Amino acid sequence: MLTAWEWIISILLMVVAVVMIIIVLFQQSDDDGLSSAIGGSSSAYDSYLGKNESRTTSAKLAKFTKMLAALFFVFVMVLDIITLINK
Repeated sequence: MLTAWEWIISILLMVVAVVMIIIVLFQQSDDDGLSSAIGGSSSAYDSYLGKNESRTTSAKLAKFTKMLAALFFVFVMVLDIITLINK
């Protein structure tokens, strides 16, 4: 039988997992495909994005994904520790 803390951590773990999946699906791919291999890319455009890379939506989503992954790891470890203590 699961304790109240195990239920709470399990629910939080599922919520974090679903949110992380949604955030990953919103992110754009960095792969340009054949268009960059054939045509290349503009250096002025690349340097502009390089300067403001941390302010873009993609960078914010990547940072949020990393935070959620760390939170997911912490919840898994806490759930494992609680389960081991209750045995």
